[in-house]
Amino acid sequence: MQFWTLVVDGFRESLDRKIFWVMAGFAVLVAAMMACIGMEADRVTILFGLWDIETDHYNPLSVLGRSHIAGLVVYMLTFLLLGWVGTILMIIATAGMFPAMMRRGSIDVPLSKPLGRYRLFLYKYFASMVFVLLQATIFVGLTFLVMGIRWGVWLPGYLLSIPLLVLLFSYVYCVSVLVAVRTGSGVAATLLSIGAWVLYICPAMAVQTFDQFPSLKKHEQIYRTMRVAAWIPPKTGDIPYLAARWAGAGMSLDMLPPSWMQVGTQSNRAQFDSAREMEERELAKNAFVSIGSSLVFEAVIVLLAMWSFARKDF
Repeated sequence: MQFWTLVVDGFRESLDRKIFWVMAGFAVLVAAMMACIGMEADRVTILFGLWDIETDHYNPLSVLGRSHIAGLVVYMLTFLLLGWVGTILMIIATAGMFPAMMRRGSIDVPLSKPLGRYRLFLYKYFASMVFVLLQATIFVGLTFLVMGIRWGVWLPGYLLSIPLLVLLFSYVYCVSVLVAVRTGSGVAATLLSIGAWVLYICPAMAVQTFDQFPSLKKHEQIYRTMRVAAWIPPKTGDIPYLAARWAGAGMSLDMLPPSWMQVGTQSNRAQFDSAREMEERELAKNAFVSIGSSLVFEAVIVLLAMWSFARKDF
């Protein structure tokens, strides 16, 4: 009951600030844009036939053609919308929840109840997750229905993007909560959590660059350092690949016309091959190791934030 009360309070706060409706409207807008796209035997139609795109390299009405198009959409949604835009919007939406609760006058009510500070912290933390879970369900559910009803492509595995999006959010939100508890500022929590997210990504991107250009591996000490640095923080970059793999989207390079792979210089084709090998490695990563090691990092940050919250003088 106490947990549900905090969930309801969080929703009321988001409704008052119109954040819930902004994010829900964003999901509806994306689904509506997808619904404007249709498929015919030799073309893809935009805006219900206002603009046609011929598809001479595959038939969009075939099972393979529809799967290619659906795969492209899944990659766009998981990498861009679920990855960057969606998580940033949800960080902005939830960054003020802890500071609002800790304001003098607001914190007195929950502290007056027979509820310990540690439990209060955890209830509030998971209440934010429920908010994100609902938003993720709306977004993924609507786009899932559009792909199925409008395009005839049903991807049950795409629904696993819902828990993955919540997981990705939690990797960043733990830093937001720590900053919010220490500073009491929602703005600082938003900026520093996004900054932490960038720091999560940088070592992994450096390792990918080394792997894609073997000539760089002559700097062996730097390469080893980057690999260690990439293993410590949450593996946020793995989430989109896991979502694409579980949705059966294949590889993003498979979305390109075959003719694109056959033209160009030998150097260009080598870059395609190198990019394919890198993507294969990313798609083949062990989900248990990636998620498990990330949750260990998150647990450490949450415990530190919870300890700070328990010792804070309200």
